[in-house]
Amino acid sequence: MRSVRSSLVLGAILAFAALAPGAAASSGSSFSLSKTCDGLGTCTVVASNAAALPAGTTETYLGPQFGDPVLSSRVVIASPYAGGGTATGVCTWPLRTATGICTFAQGTGSLAGFRAQVTVSANADFSLFFWNGTYRL
Repeated sequence: MRSVRSSLVLGAILAFAALAPGAAASSGSSFSLSKTCDGLGTCTVVASNAAALPAGTTETYLGPQFGDPVLSSRVVIASPYAGGGTATGVCTWPLRTATGICTFAQGTGSLAGFRAQVTVSANADFSLFFWNGTYRL
């Protein structure tokens, strides 16, 4: 059962990545951000070097969709950048590793055309999370 679930998760990740060719590192700007999370599915950016995702940007997680060994969730970013906009994507976090990935392939408002591929990590006590990756807007 676990290998079937793992195969489904891997297939979903690969299918989603195929829909987001603009998220490749070679076509985007590098960025990093730090965020805190409330434990109820909402995170708030506290520091960022990406203009489109300034401090105060929120992320709402609409999952998890899968359990052990991989958590997966749809996520919606709401940014105040240039009048406001949203972006949607999916994040996965293998429970046996200290890092996950998020991929975004669409946006609205000021985030229309938003594409991103990020690695997610956390500090030792999971009080602060980090995104490092590339984005295109």
